[in-house]
Amino acid sequence: MRLFNHGHESWALRRLLATGFVVLLATCATFIVVACGSAEPTPMPTSVPATATPVPSTPTIKPPDPSPTSTPTATPEPPPYDVFKSVTGIVDPENFGWPREIETSEGVVTLDAAPERVHYLSLGHAEIGAALIGAERTAAVYPFFSDPEVSNISDLLSDVQVIGFEPEEVVALDPDIAIASQYTSPDLVNVVAGAGVPVVRVKEEGGSSGDIPNILLMGYMLGAEDRALELVEEVQARVAFVADQILGYQRQDAPLPGVLAVSKYVDIYAAGGNTNLDEIILAAGGYNPAKASGIDSFQQVSIESIAAINPDMIIITQPLESAVEFADELRSSPVLQDVPAIVNDEVHPVNTTYFTTLSHWNVRGIEELAKLLYPRAFTDHELTDFEPYIP
Repeated sequence: MRLFNHGHESWALRRLLATGFVVLLATCATFIVVACGSAEPTPMPTSVPATATPVPSTPTIKPPDPSPTSTPTATPEPPPYDVFKSVTGIVDPENFGWPREIETSEGVVTLDAAPERVHYLSLGHAEIGAALIGAERTAAVYPFFSDPEVSNISDLLSDVQVIGFEPEEVVALDPDIAIASQYTSPDLVNVVAGAGVPVVRVKEEGGSSGDIPNILLMGYMLGAEDRALELVEEVQARVAFVADQILGYQRQDAPLPGVLAVSKYVDIYAAGGNTNLDEIILAAGGYNPAKASGIDSFQQVSIESIAAINPDMIIITQPLESAVEFADELRSSPVLQDVPAIVNDEVHPVNTTYFTTLSHWNVRGIEELAKLLYPRAFTDHELTDFEPYIP
């Protein structure tokens, strides 16, 4: 298979609304904890919404209506996947044959056929790729892709070749395509692309959108359009189900519960606005008091800052053993003894793989957090993981 990378630079990152379909998109942020604030941000008075803000349900993408019966032709038209018209990066959304063209910041990449050997430069894209085409077409993985404390697909990738982080190792794989994120090092992308490997940089979203734009774009470039539509429909149905379930348990005359997402890696970091965790909290029926306190992205905070934020619930998004230790530290802190989350024993280490990735697996984070916030809403419902895709 031949793939060509035409060098014209263009970055189209804005989405169009497809005819007859509405796709809720949300802002994303990196799963890598980045300190972007001062050691002790100036606490601001906690501002709690006076009334509950209903979580919007996400419309479900449905298959197109069948065309009227007509005389078969020798070359039938491809199904009218109108939803793909809204996807940034698809050069010709009417074309579902091969070759296909994808436009990214690295230029226009031409795919002569569906890629058979795919290398993912981010875990989120590997999770989406595994859901669309299975793990068999994955050229190689990085060590943390196979770590069950980090990855939601570690079991699927257990037999895939593991490589290090040197660009030369990626080039040696001779993949048909490499999929990078907005966080991938430009130096790595330049080396790989310079060796003749087509590189497509695809923005990771996560959060309450379940990374739907990525699912559709990757489904198109991997030749898995039907599977992409199935996964999008499942993502939207799950998010809408949570919204419907919790609606009856949200008191319209009471504020939403304030959920603070924190982790501790030497220093303590809180997830503020413009993060996938902020999106998850909102979709689960809570509000983010760190954002209300002026924290943006992931910011370093102190115990005193947590007391000033005054959350109703604290979730800890890091590997379980260290999360349990940090939870005990928070519960025993004299500074936090009057904080509602401590008073009501609402400090919860959570499955970090649902919360720190940037893929459709964030929907599992929405489900699990909603269950913590509104347990009675899910008494008769079992929340399950996404089923692995077996081609």
